[in-house]
Amino acid sequence: SSGINAEYGNVRFLFKLSEPLCHGKPNVKLGLKYIFSHFELQFKFHFMRKVKTNDISKPEWYFTKLLSWIGENKDRFQQHFSILFKDENSATIKALLVEQFCELAVLKLSVDIPKLDDGLFTHYIDEVIKFHKELKEHLPLSHTKSPVLELFTEEKTLNRWLQLETISSFNFLSAVEADKSCFEERESGSGYPIPSMCVRVLSSVKAVGERVKVFPSLALNNSFYSLQCDLLKEFMVHLSDMLQKLGHKDPKFYLILNSVVYILSILEEWSYDQHYIKVSKFEGDKAPFHEISQSYELFRQDVQDSLESSISTKVNGLLSGYFKQSWILPNRLDTITPSCSAGLMELQQSLTALYSSLAPDNFLLIWSNLATSLQLSFTSKILYRSQFNYSGAQQFRSDMSAFCGIFYDYCAPSYFTKLNKDLEVLTQPCETARLWKGEGTTSLDSLQDLLQERNITLPPTEVLKILKLRSDI
Repeated sequence: SSGINAEYGNVRFLFKLSEPLCHGKPNVKLGLKYIFSHFELQFKFHFMRKVKTNDISKPEWYFTKLLSWIGENKDRFQQHFSILFKDENSATIKALLVEQFCELAVLKLSVDIPKLDDGLFTHYIDEVIKFHKELKEHLPLSHTKSPVLELFTEEKTLNRWLQLETISSFNFLSAVEADKSCFEERESGSGYPIPSMCVRVLSSVKAVGERVKVFPSLALNNSFYSLQCDLLKEFMVHLSDMLQKLGHKDPKFYLILNSVVYILSILEEWSYDQHYIKVSKFEGDKAPFHEISQSYELFRQDVQDSLESSISTKVNGLLSGYFKQSWILPNRLDTITPSCSAGLMELQQSLTALYSSLAPDNFLLIWSNLATSLQLSFTSKILYRSQFNYSGAQQFRSDMSAFCGIFYDYCAPSYFTKLNKDLEVLTQPCETARLWKGEGTTSLDSLQDLLQERNITLPPTEVLKILKLRSDI
């Protein structure tokens, strides 16, 4: 310590001697060269000779030493040099210290990097990033060019890094899929289950981007951003391949659909990250992860359509006999029509499974689409094609109440308002139905008045259309 302080005193003396040659200003380069020659000699002695401390597999040894020197000398460096650099702020003076010690790291790395195998090369990247982050804790690194990081932006080194990262990431993706535990359920954070493979893959994709955020080069960051997008595309292909082997009632099918919903939510979250916004603008993209998000959204819609179609086809198939039912009945049954039971039971079981397994937003989309398509089946295949008497109309309304009731467990009854209004008209007693039909044939205005008295809000023309379905009036 006393020796280093003496060196600082010598630097101040050299600066004083150099003033006449430098127009009254201290010779910065001369002072830095003198003071850092002391550290350079020590560094080369320990890390650039055939000694135990010069271990190519242990870059952390000399990074730790450099950080130690910086920590021990930054205050003394600022104290002595600020007297000479009166016009400079403390951040600039500290930056001079950082740059000089970083140059020692660059000197060593330039020698070692060409000798590294792939495993050590990856280890060096991790250590360089760690060194850079710890350096920021000592000093405001924005005041330096960070030559250690710049070394890894050189084309040959960068290409090797990107190639290794690509191979490693895609191999990890394949290993995750092959893992027997890939479908173990995990909590999404929003209350719905997702497979463990989804969590692991997204963590890996995120790590690719996080690792390079410390590098100021947008070109470098964009290269790894492209790799992130490629990994997400490949994962979507893997999910699609898995789906082809699963039935729509398989719990794994629901987990994969949840994965897609979860990935879309994460991509939306990442799209607000200022780092990704800068990187995407570098390539002129609309927004971060815009293209891959669109691909996942289309994939989600395809999977959802497939699931909806499967359920709808199954339910409609079970209702095929019901659609041929005669609605001229002697009396109303105490229960729903037998030919309707199997279809409604299948519908109820499917909705129960979907509700307990799917992400809420996805369930609501599928629920509403199923409600719409099945309601259309009932109205187009029965309501507007059949002839009813009073008992048959009452029975059909009872069946539809059971149908709507299945959906009411997940929504407000107002969803089926139009269907219920139609059924209310269809099931009017014969006397009322005849009165409305008679008034409608003479004056729509008169019919409108009658409908208002009974709080019927359908237009008179629609009421007449429904009454024509009654064969007993």
